[in-house]
Amino acid sequence: MTGTMSRSARLLPAVAALLWLAAVGYPVACGAAALFAAPRTEVTTHQAGRVLMISCLWGLLVAVGATILGWAPGRVLGKSLHRRGYVPLAAIMLAPVCLPAYVVFFAWWQSWPADSSFFAWATRHDLQVAARYGTLLLGLLCWSWPLVAWCVAGSASLVPKQREELLRMDGASFGRRLGAMLYSDRRGLAVGFLLVFLVTFNNTTCFDLADIFTFGNELRAAAALRASASDIMILGMPALLIASIGALLVWLALAGRPQHAPTDLQKPAPAAIASTGAIWLITLAAPLSLITINLARRGGFSGHVSEFIDLYGKSTLLTYATALAAAGIGAFLTAAMAKLWQDERPEVRAAGHVMAITWMVAAAVPGTVVGVALEAAYNRTWLADLVYASPVILMLGYLARFGFVAALMGRWIAAREARELAEMRRLDGAETFTGWLAAVRPRLLAGGVASAAIIFVLCLGEIPVTVQLHPPGAGPLTTAVLNAMHYQRPETVVIATLLTVLIALAAGALVAALWLSPRFTPRKPSNTEPTRVGLLPALIAGGALLAFGCAPTDPEDQKPLRPKLVFGIAGSSMGQFNYPRGIAVDGQRELVYVVDKSARIQRFGFDGVPQTQWRTPEWANGKPTGLNVAPDGRVFVADTHYYRVIAYDRDGNELMRFGSYGREGGQFIYPTDVEFGPEGRLYVSEYGGNDRVQIFTAEGEFLHSFGSHGDGPDQFDRPQSMVFNEDQSELFIADACNHRIVVVSPEGEILRILGGSGRGAGRLAYPYDLMLLEDGSLLVSEYGNHRLQRLSAADGRCLGLFGLPGRAEGRLQYPWGVDGDDQRVFVLDSGNSRVQVIGSP
Repeated sequence: MTGTMSRSARLLPAVAALLWLAAVGYPVACGAAALFAAPRTEVTTHQAGRVLMISCLWGLLVAVGATILGWAPGRVLGKSLHRRGYVPLAAIMLAPVCLPAYVVFFAWWQSWPADSSFFAWATRHDLQVAARYGTLLLGLLCWSWPLVAWCVAGSASLVPKQREELLRMDGASFGRRLGAMLYSDRRGLAVGFLLVFLVTFNNTTCFDLADIFTFGNELRAAAALRASASDIMILGMPALLIASIGALLVWLALAGRPQHAPTDLQKPAPAAIASTGAIWLITLAAPLSLITINLARRGGFSGHVSEFIDLYGKSTLLTYATALAAAGIGAFLTAAMAKLWQDERPEVRAAGHVMAITWMVAAAVPGTVVGVALEAAYNRTWLADLVYASPVILMLGYLARFGFVAALMGRWIAAREARELAEMRRLDGAETFTGWLAAVRPRLLAGGVASAAIIFVLCLGEIPVTVQLHPPGAGPLTTAVLNAMHYQRPETVVIATLLTVLIALAAGALVAALWLSPRFTPRKPSNTEPTRVGLLPALIAGGALLAFGCAPTDPEDQKPLRPKLVFGIAGSSMGQFNYPRGIAVDGQRELVYVVDKSARIQRFGFDGVPQTQWRTPEWANGKPTGLNVAPDGRVFVADTHYYRVIAYDRDGNELMRFGSYGREGGQFIYPTDVEFGPEGRLYVSEYGGNDRVQIFTAEGEFLHSFGSHGDGPDQFDRPQSMVFNEDQSELFIADACNHRIVVVSPEGEILRILGGSGRGAGRLAYPYDLMLLEDGSLLVSEYGNHRLQRLSAADGRCLGLFGLPGRAEGRLQYPWGVDGDDQRVFVLDSGNSRVQVIGSP
């Protein structure tokens, strides 16, 4: 019986080892094997040293600022940790750590939108780039200081009030008392500094939004260029080295059995609490309030909630279900690691150290490296269908990134047990699985729930691994939020953020309440006490089943495209694309023009062979998002982020330009497209709070405009592209963020509206481009639905759906544009950096 019980007690450590092997060990082995494989692609790495230095400098700058900003609030928090009346303070200090950093940055960024006075001032003084960099620094500091505060709180909670009172009684100077505080908090400050440095160094989303190329972006760009796993691993070696050193230092700083907090902690002064609350309000509550106020100024949530449900309801369920399953596994892993840390065998405890440190390294390296390692491990043989093409791969990705939370919490649970209690448990025969569970249940309950809550919220904000691993189709909510931030869609971001904030606050309150609960104190074990562990398997199984039920599937009424020709791949050379965002076809001369995110316009023949290329004059503020070919062959480029339209000849020689920043007639905020109407007039669409269509003469002289920002019949929300019908009596406008096609007369009179938000036939999700077919129907490129849809121009009836989400030939990933002639349709498959040519529907 004793042997059987002993074997049952070893069950949890074995489970911990299996989970580590699946999420970290096996992918690490596959990644290491890739290092010795011959690279299959050539990746440009001449900028690697420069971007590595930029990443390190940003990491140091943010870490120093966050350490200074978070020290004092951390001391206040530390003196409050063991006082039950301070649960709200602990909750609001924990919630920001669970929020994604990009949410805080985006909130500050949206406090000065394109139609604001500050934006206008920055534009007039050519300070847009500096303002964006400053906003990024502010956002990262606002997000990261609570992380330092929590690290400092652990040190401050161990300082009895007699120490500070003795210094005051001795008449110690302020400098001496400050030095004493610095010495007592040195470990917490060091851990906080290291954590903020590592998080900032590996942040890709914030720097991508701010258009700063860092080491994480270099890795992500290499992955987008279809670099091999060997290339990514070799390129990522500096980040892996930095992450390994950082993780080891953090682990050593956390080593040793924790000291029990003294019972005579000094109560935090009201002024200190007030100042901490003021810092929290200014740095975190203020930006979230600003973005909400700005949204209300732009029309509020009217209609956007139902639109969010239509477009992202299933994605939200998929995201929450996957995160829920990962959180359940994390809670189970917490218990397994706690049992492992309590094992007396040195080889078992050494294995625990290895697993914990490698989990911390996986959290500290750029997410692209983790995603590529998991792809190398599971995108092969029978594992591809079972794991890689299902939500399981996302669960493993989340477990790899955030398993360190469970490892640290498990170690903390084990170390909190007093030696006397451990001996008592062994004498009472509580070495069996059920006996151990009964003995540690109070701490295990609190620690497991804390791990699950933190992992759940962290999963909701994880973008690099999600983007790398999610199956094609209507993917997780995080990818939709990323696109919404990129293309100035604050409504989607705010709704998703509010959901995340509410969950983060609830998680913070739950963790703080359990942390301070009397049930968290050690008790004498009892073998007869019920353990109530049945909820955990239900949590994991429920989340997994819901994730599989919400996983995207191919609709029966859609088929992949059947391309006659495919040209272009990801890259920066001629004939390659860096995320193309505009296409125009000159059918008379059989030429195709494509503009991408490097501000480069390339000209191709109808055979897909590149002929020439050129760039717009400037691109630091941003790149063009649209272009069109005039009947005479001139190429008109909507130079979006420089508030102008530039006309070129077919070889890239500039012929004319017009427009400047502003809201008056003839001025633009963000122009998106140019269309050619009756009498040679030019129609230019724009967005950015001044959403409208302006009409110019052929020479670029302003005539009049129509439309404004909103969702009313005569309003627009990012009019992205336009096309006239054959006799130029009707202008069709792709009102992208209102998910509809607005039909107007040449003078701007509203005639009818087609479509509406949704995923089904006849409904639209971000229609970014459209073309007129020979029979008078419309072919619409849906960026958000990863498809083409043919609509009746008269009533908007669906006449056909074309394309399925994916990477394979014939599938589409975020198609931005469509154009062609009577026989051919050129589809700009932006997410796959290529053009697919099909026959006309």
